[in-house]
Amino acid sequence: MVIGIDGLSTAAFEKAQLPNLKALMNRGAYTLKARGVLPTVSSPNWGSILMGAGPEQHGVTSNEWQRDKFEIEPLCKGPEGIYPNVFGVLKAAKPKLHLAAIYDWDGFGRLFDRGAATHAVHVLKSEETTKAAIEYWRTRKPDFLFVHLDDVDHAGHEHAWESAKYFEEAGRIDGSVGKLVDAAAGALVIVVSDHGGTGKKHGNSNMNDLQIPVIWAGPKVKHREIKAPVNIYDLAPTITGAFGVAADPCWIGKSLLSQ
Repeated sequence: MVIGIDGLSTAAFEKAQLPNLKALMNRGAYTLKARGVLPTVSSPNWGSILMGAGPEQHGVTSNEWQRDKFEIEPLCKGPEGIYPNVFGVLKAAKPKLHLAAIYDWDGFGRLFDRGAATHAVHVLKSEETTKAAIEYWRTRKPDFLFVHLDDVDHAGHEHAWESAKYFEEAGRIDGSVGKLVDAAAGALVIVVSDHGGTGKKHGNSNMNDLQIPVIWAGPKVKHREIKAPVNIYDLAPTITGAFGVAADPCWIGKSLLSQ
């Protein structure tokens, strides 16, 4: 299970009450110094997580990007005409895998091969997304589930990334993380953000926006802080590697499982 928390800054780990995320860190591997890609907005960064490369390769350069509306041609193309991504790569290697995505932000759904997913649905509001994800996990037992939660990002835009309200919302979403982790007991769980923020915005070229947390815990994962550089596009080969599937040749990321 991958839990993607939109807009979760590394500052939240110092200033917000995050018992569930910190418990995951205490039994898994983590870094609070991973880097996203520029520009520090959602589509290029969620795209990089799924596609194992940066905007220079996959061509997702803004939130205005669409499959039929872009400025940079993807360096490689998968079966749906977009850059090779986790869903398509896993399905091609192991067709029987049950792959699913349940996401709070509707734009997430255009960034992966929908035809490779057994289930892909937009569920508005993080609390409802969490409920839907837990229900699906328990009843359908997918091999892979990507859950996207958007409310922390909304709090940043409404109240500012360094505000008490923002840290309060991060703490509330930490409760959702706890429920998801409990549901996924025994599975590899990865938590990642796409960007932080400055004031009420993100998209800036600064460390507040660029630096993100990455945490993974589960079977055979030793507790440790990762000191080596970690980039957001390392998540795709990490996910496929957990299934024993090689990274796509077009990906530039490296698996974190061996670090």
